Amino acid sequence: MKFADVEKIHAAGLITGEQRQKIIGHFGLKEEGGRFLAILSFVGAVLVAAGIALLVAAHWNEIPRGVKIAAGILLMLGAHAGGWWLREIRGIYRKTGEALHLAGACLFLANLALIGQIYNLAARAPDAFLIWWLGIAALPWLLRSKAQFVLLLIAFGVWFGFEVNERDSWIYCGLERQILLYAVLGLVYLGAGYCLRATTFFEFAGVAEKSGLVLFLIFIFPLTWRDFFGAENNEGQNWIFPALGAASILLFAIGTKNLRALTTQWRWTWFATLSGMVALMACVWFGWWQVSTPGGWRYGYWEYSWSYLAATLALFVFCLL
Repeated sequence: MKFADVEKIHAAGLITGEQRQKIIGHFGLKEEGGRFLAILSFVGAVLVAAGIALLVAAHWNEIPRGVKIAAGILLMLGAHAGGWWLREIRGIYRKTGEALHLAGACLFLANLALIGQIYNLAARAPDAFLIWWLGIAALPWLLRSKAQFVLLLIAFGVWFGFEVNERDSWIYCGLERQILLYAVLGLVYLGAGYCLRATTFFEFAGVAEKSGLVLFLIFIFPLTWRDFFGAENNEGQNWIFPALGAASILLFAIGTKNLRALTTQWRWTWFATLSGMVALMACVWFGWWQVSTPGGWRYGYWEYSWSYLAATLALFVFCLL
């Protein structure tokens, strides 16, 4: 029995999503082949979109406004229609159809930028990415597409990154403090992946978990630098980190029970480890380890803060676990 056979049986409605997951897990089935073709399809979709953009840009000034907007909308709808026909109607070019859906989702952002440029809309940059994220939010669930789910995570991350840099934003934070927000956002993705394991969209769990861990490890690493956090580091909103940290711990509490490959003891160990990393970042966020008073204890590496020592040790233990 192959992975594709199980997928066909599930698509025919002969087994449930939970039964499919158990069969795949029991026999250790993996999605065979097609990955290289899928990568080529996605790259091709991006290149086609870029080529169209370059062609339009070369004759931009000569094209009427209405034609520009109509062409953009038609291209977007055409990409989704072609993707639906290849992926759902024909059913034999699923990867190509998925690539067209991905191109359509990207063209939605291009249309937002097009309308803003044509009518000189003085909008905040984060708002455009927020609208884009909201506009494609339903696609991963309707299409059951991992590629769309990855794009959804990227869209949210891009919006979040722009939003924390806007001084009039309700989540604005200074440059150094942003690192902690990106790291804890990675933990939120990770916890969401654990929770998805027990749903009918369990195939998205791996994507969320891997993306979350990569994001977390990239942005937790700067905490191991001695001079990264100085004594003055309180610019921005203070409530956003506790909110994200609490959300991540809640998701861990709900989702770690779905890590069935681990024993109960290891589940509690992993939950405590993840919660401990949140606590570590909270200490840095609120500056509890900084030595900033005049005449305070200053010697060598201990001049400003010893949080980098705790972060180095904690990251080492985290990676071992």
